[in-house]
Amino acid sequence: MNDYRLPNDRDNDTILIEPPIILRMELDSPSYADGIHVRPPIVPFPPAESPVPPDPPGPTDSMDRSAVLPESHGNGLWHYVLPTMFLTSMALLVIYAVPYLLFHWRVMDAHADAEGALLKRRAELKAEAEHADERLELLDKKVNLVGLGFREVARKIAPVVVNVANLREPLHPEEIAGRKKMLFYDPETDRRYLQHGIGSGIVLKPGVILTNYHVVKGAHRLRILFASGQSIGLNMNAISVDERTDLAILTLPDNLPAGIKEDASHTAVFADSDKDVHVGDWALAMGSPHGLRQTVTQGIISAKGRLLPMLDLVELLQTDAAINPGNSGGPLFDQLGRVVGINVAIATDNGGNQGIGFAIPSNTASKIAEQLIKHGEVPRGYIGIAMEDLPGPRAKTLKLENGGVLIREVLKDEAGEKAGLKVGDIILRINKEAISRFEPMHHFRQLIANLPPGDEISLDILRGTNRLTIIVTLGKRPANLR
Repeated sequence: MNDYRLPNDRDNDTILIEPPIILRMELDSPSYADGIHVRPPIVPFPPAESPVPPDPPGPTDSMDRSAVLPESHGNGLWHYVLPTMFLTSMALLVIYAVPYLLFHWRVMDAHADAEGALLKRRAELKAEAEHADERLELLDKKVNLVGLGFREVARKIAPVVVNVANLREPLHPEEIAGRKKMLFYDPETDRRYLQHGIGSGIVLKPGVILTNYHVVKGAHRLRILFASGQSIGLNMNAISVDERTDLAILTLPDNLPAGIKEDASHTAVFADSDKDVHVGDWALAMGSPHGLRQTVTQGIISAKGRLLPMLDLVELLQTDAAINPGNSGGPLFDQLGRVVGINVAIATDNGGNQGIGFAIPSNTASKIAEQLIKHGEVPRGYIGIAMEDLPGPRAKTLKLENGGVLIREVLKDEAGEKAGLKVGDIILRINKEAISRFEPMHHFRQLIANLPPGDEISLDILRGTNRLTIIVTLGKRPANLR
């Protein structure tokens, strides 16, 4: 051992440095009063009673650690590997588990926020609708210009207006090309659909939605979106349609989720389109023009009794309230928030609104809806005759005050033949109601179609110069007959 002496106050003070790599410094006990000794930690201290210090190691011993380190017999490797494996496993667990837990927490938090927003929106819709009637009545009593209450009308009607998406399965890969943005994934069926079209509808009664037939025509699946933001998918077996009036009923399933069940529990209020609706009345439309749901537009009732070739069995309301593609199936309502019609068509030469829109009157819509709910179809009366409008010159010669329908064919074994009608007969009245001078054949067909099969009707006819009354028991109109 080499001694290195440091200057000190006393000559016999010595610092001893020994060769092991790992060192520990300790103050000697009082028996070593004059020095500080540094020893390896694995070498036991000499007994306190031994005054003789251990011999210093030689040069060779100072480099041989086996003389002072205990034998491991291989156990030291496992003492190192096992803790390392454990720490590595914990690190990997943290690396993979923490992101998952964070993602799961964020998803749960997002679901909670979305659910809270839905509950809040639903509560707002319910509160606004409940108080709208009262405010509208007060406004109606105070002012004649009820336009000041449009905001209340919109709030009242909003909960019953829905968005209807027409979804179709892509049949060919080329259908998807360029239309990826229109692809819609339906989690309920685990399929992707193309959004073929979009329209509107109203909650007619709890669990029943009324819309247009052309909105749902050709769909493989429908998606109903409520004002609260919640939606539900429907298969085509939940649909009943009447092509002749372009109306359809969508029946929601009984086991609806609680939130959607509340959204679907509303009931639309209908006005009497014959008595309550007049030309010049305020009219508002609500729907999803071009997919912009819950859009409200305002105008007036421009005319009543319009007939279109595509809907020759329905006398339509005309309005200048803005109606565009996507408004179809949505409501046209009055200044008190009552549905006066179901928007169905527009007159345009550019595909957009030009101030001429048409709606199926509320009386017709509610009557057709009742038949669809009850029977799944609309059974209509049928006489079984081919007819045409009575020419104007002949009507003048006969001095007819109103219009008339000329029978040009009587079908075999149908109601008309059984009642005794003949070719050449001129029908003037049905159940004492005169045939209109404006498009008399359309008017007559509409009156017959509005009556159920089995009803007995009286027809006032002109046969030659004789006026007769013939009783006809109506048959059922064939479904495929236009």
